[in-house]
Amino acid sequence: MDISIPKVSIIVPIYNAEAYLHQCMDSLLTQSLKDIEIICVNDGSTDMTAQILADYAGNDQRVRIVNKENAGVSEARNSGLDLAVGEYIMFVDSDDWIDAEMCRHMYQLAHEHNADCVMCSYEKMFEDHSVVSPIFEQEFLEWGPEEIQKNIHLNLFGLVGEQLRSPERGDILVAPFMQLFRRECYGNIRFYDIRKIGSFEDGLYQIAVYQKCSSFVYINHPYYKYRKTNSESITTKYRPQLPAQWKNLFSVMSSYIAEHNLGESYQEALNNRICLSMIGLGLNQISSDLGFFQNAQAIHRILSDEQYRRAYERLDFRWFPIHWKCFFILCKWRCAPLVVVLLRVMNFIRYRGKRKKRM
Repeated sequence: MDISIPKVSIIVPIYNAEAYLHQCMDSLLTQSLKDIEIICVNDGSTDMTAQILADYAGNDQRVRIVNKENAGVSEARNSGLDLAVGEYIMFVDSDDWIDAEMCRHMYQLAHEHNADCVMCSYEKMFEDHSVVSPIFEQEFLEWGPEEIQKNIHLNLFGLVGEQLRSPERGDILVAPFMQLFRRECYGNIRFYDIRKIGSFEDGLYQIAVYQKCSSFVYINHPYYKYRKTNSESITTKYRPQLPAQWKNLFSVMSSYIAEHNLGESYQEALNNRICLSMIGLGLNQISSDLGFFQNAQAIHRILSDEQYRRAYERLDFRWFPIHWKCFFILCKWRCAPLVVVLLRVMNFIRYRGKRKKRM
């Protein structure tokens, strides 16, 4: 292989990240694997991001900078993919950081097992504590095409069967940042415009990747450090357009199932995703400035949509714990005021837990 080709291309989409960027960049530049390139895509930042990146690029030729108008994280990652020339591709978010051994060890595993994709676990970093998040129970896994389809590809569409016992873990697989992807296999795959689908652009990317993936390795080591204290995160803001965006998302996923003849199990998984999406849509709705009854009316409109009514008619409730069963039965019956009450309870428990962890 040409020695001018780096072993790993690290793509970093960046928007107004001056508060976190130094920690992220320092963790990349101090990797024990030196043969890397770092592609920083400045997505129209208005803070000191551009100057910080220029300073790093001036001190290390492995840093490549793309300055572009703001177009969202999907287009930023796509711009990085257009430039990447490494043997493998890795994504890192600008407010996160990685262990110094991540690139070396994951690249080593990729070569030892001739893997198209390598995945590790990650660590959620709060202000005063951290929580390790394993993706799978095993310490090490090596899978071929059939196991990849059953244990990864299908679950990217949604949970099925006993997996519904823990709906809160529905999207634990959906994060491209704790993975290496072989560029020659997946370099032409692009991220879907997040402005059209609201979220899950990384999930759609992985669906396309794992549709093709023939060899996969997982190691349960939290090399990736995922910051959970960024108050500017998009997940903390009310987004009135989210219900319409997620309808677009589900339409894209349904079309993918039909186009690739993936079968009934995939349709069931997507159906379950639509039902479980009321957790996120509901929490988004009650974060608005609207009053109780206005929020209930908005949730009733969502639940009255034909897509949701059909999905709840097909949902298998037997797997859910009692609290989730009550919530989703109320969704099926379109009892929006009671759904709002449970969402408020859910939100209270969530934030009380955060306050206790800070104490």
